[in-house]
Amino acid sequence: MSHRGGSSSRSENSIGVVCCYHNVPAVTNRAGTESNSGRRFYGCKFWMVPKKNCNFFRWVDGAVDEGDASNSGIDSTILNLQENLRLAEAKAERRKKERKIVVQELRKVNNDVRVIRHMFAVVILLNVVLLAVVLANRSSMI
Repeated sequence: MSHRGGSSSRSENSIGVVCCYHNVPAVTNRAGTESNSGRRFYGCKFWMVPKKNCNFFRWVDGAVDEGDASNSGIDSTILNLQENLRLAEAKAERRKKERKIVVQELRKVNNDVRVIRHMFAVVILLNVVLLAVVLANRSSMI
């Protein structure tokens, strides 16, 4: 579904730059349709990226098409929900990657602990051998 027309207070940032639903500056293009040939409009910066395009649309001249005025609130809500879903999915993917890194780090730590345990066992064994040698030397001196 595409959002057409209907500017909203969310479409301009605090310095008056028109932004798409990602809250990044929108790009301007020229319409190629017969009824609006050459007419300039704002669109999402990511319009070529299927899963990232928020379908933001607004005519540069600010006009709202008659059929779009009644749907602009619904379209805006749907687009906001789609954007929230996209952001939640991206957050989940980041957390999945972070979890994978944590698991890898834990495996490294577990390996390090295993190595330290083996080294400790060797040190204890060497101390036992050293003690046996010292005791053997003492008993042969007597």
